[in-house]
Amino acid sequence: MIVVANLKAYMTYEDILKYKDNIPNNVIVCPSNLHIPFFLNHNYKVGIQDISIYDTGAHTGEICASQVKELGVEYAIIGHSERRSKETDDEINKKVLKALENNLKVILCIGENKDENKNEKIEYQILNDLKNVSNLDNVIIAYEPVWCIGTGVTPTNEQIEETIKFIQSIFQKNFTTNAKILYGGSVDKNNINTLKKINLSGFLIGKASTDYEHLKEIVDSLS
Repeated sequence: MIVVANLKAYMTYEDILKYKDNIPNNVIVCPSNLHIPFFLNHNYKVGIQDISIYDTGAHTGEICASQVKELGVEYAIIGHSERRSKETDDEINKKVLKALENNLKVILCIGENKDENKNEKIEYQILNDLKNVSNLDNVIIAYEPVWCIGTGVTPTNEQIEETIKFIQSIFQKNFTTNAKILYGGSVDKNNINTLKKINLSGFLIGKASTDYEHLKEIVDSLS
């Protein structure tokens, strides 16, 4: 079971020093860029929360996939809902391709707003964000209904299962393969026992993962 801890822009230096030595080994932890070096060379895997569309060069403030890979980072979250309002699907596609070219594993976030047609939105995102991707072995899909994130509200298991089946149908039709799918959106220790009944590859956890005791409870429930 894949568990991704997206720490977003939370946590201070003092928080990190305590946190990094107390989280479970079998997670993929994605800290803010500034904190990545503190998480390297541990038993768990490390991801970055976003990457650049560019190769190395005169791109002030950007972090390139090749730089990330040589540090020992293995995963890249791309297309998170908190960033999608600032970037196009063409840019997301370029990021996916750059990550894969540099042997990073991609966690591609997809999902709809409350007022969007879910199936149309998801199909559009998958087909455009994965355009020209020839090998999907290193791509993980994270379905996160945008209207759930940070709200404490989650869809029913039946609603999520319906969406998972739809995502798989898109993959089977267009890529002739099955997708590895995570669920993200207000996942915490209070709902994990319900959510784990769904046939998923794992979970993308946001703010709840910043408390290492809370994160341990979630991971323990999945074992």
